[in-house]
This record gives sequence, C-alpha cells and structure tokens, in this order.
Amino acid sequence: MTKVFLDTNVILDHALGRVFVNEAEKILTLSEEGIIDCYISSGAVYTLAYVLEKAIQDIDKVREKLLLYLTLVNSASLYNFEDAISDKAFGDIEDAFQYYPALFVGCDFFVTANIKDFKKVHNLTVIKPDDFLLQFYSF
Repeated sequence: MTKVFLDTNVILDHALGRVFVNEAEKILTLSEEGIIDCYISSGAVYTLAYVLEKAIQDIDKVREKLLLYLTLVNSASLYNFEDAISDKAFGDIEDAFQYYPALFVGCDFFVTANIKDFKKVHNLTVIKPDDFLLQFYSF
C-alpha cells in the first residue's frame, strides 16, 4: 500500500478550511477507504491541538476533531532528533522534524503545501496535495 506523509500544513488546511481543503479532504478519504496509508508526525498533533484550541475555543469540539483525525491517519514519531537537527538540507529545523518521521516509517510521498522548503531532499517524492491527486489518484 502507498504510504503518504501529510505535512502539518495539509492537516491544518483541512481543519481550518484553508488553501488545500478540498485536496486534503480527498486524501483523507483515500486513507479512510484503505486505498493509501496516511501518516503525520506526532509534533503535528501538538500543533493541530494548539491551533484548533485557539480557533474553535471549545475543548470538547477540539477533542472530537483530533480523535477523528487520529482515526484517519497514523502517527509517525521522530526517532532521532540529532539527525534532523544536523541535516543542512533544511533551512528550517521544524521541516526536518516533519521529514524524518516520514523517512523512518518508509513513506513513498511527502505531501506539503510548501515544496520549496524541501527542494534539497531526495529520499522521498515531495509533492503538493493537488499534484499528488492529479498524478496518482484521480477522482
């Protein structure tokens, strides 16, 4: 099965109705239907909780939304912070903290709205949500 890592910005787009909301919805549907396996970093869960708490301001709704996401995606932990911190291909260490868990779990694709931040990496196919759907899963 194809393993797809979703950068935090893709999940936030879905949760907040931002830029790639429709594409994120389709990708999450593919995951729900068992067509692909989606992963997010454990750090994305923290960020998502923080942002949703600020945006929704209803802790029960935030909990409900987080639990729903965790039924649709798997959590991939960063196993070696030192490797991510030391990787000079990343100008932003937080991006490395997203990328390394994807490598660790053996993802085939890294889906992000910010592909420019991942131009120097070569171990995974880094792709925007709309391009991922156009190239690999047409509806």
